[in-house]
Amino acid sequence: MSISPVLANCLSQKYVKYEVLEHSLTTSTMASAREANVPADKLAKAVVIKRGDTYVMCVIPASNQLVLEWLIYGRQHNYKIAEEQELLELFPSGTEGATPGLGEAFQMDVIIDNSLMDQKDIYIEGDDHTDLVHINFKDFSKLMFNAWPALISCLKSNNPSEGQYLWAPPENGG
Repeated sequence: MSISPVLANCLSQKYVKYEVLEHSLTTSTMASAREANVPADKLAKAVVIKRGDTYVMCVIPASNQLVLEWLIYGRQHNYKIAEEQELLELFPSGTEGATPGLGEAFQMDVIIDNSLMDQKDIYIEGDDHTDLVHINFKDFSKLMFNAWPALISCLKSNNPSEGQYLWAPPENGG
């Protein structure tokens, strides 16, 4: 398979150099990171949220989970996670869970987790769970120029006794 034509077109129009990494078929972004031997904190995962009739793409590391409460607090808007049926309508050519973390390609506003802006290299899903797209930081920054950077995610916890989140921002906001 290959990357989404919409994604390829966006990268071409922005003169972004990229490399496609093929890997075995997976069912999740974390599995794609493992199969491609890519650090999960460098794989940008898309989580689509909704406010009224408007969709927004949150871009977070694959190793993390979106913390909707932080997003609602920081943006002062009422968001909810988009339903699977809505995603199928928004991305009809894509594979479930493999939406590229590049909202501009799909004419969506983007909120990006701060931690991704510290990476030298970024990988995004190619839209099919068999391809990752490798982009250098300079080009990724160019693609995220209009994105709103914010602390919107934290590491996933596999241990329920650790609580819902592995990290929380300080109460005083500092």
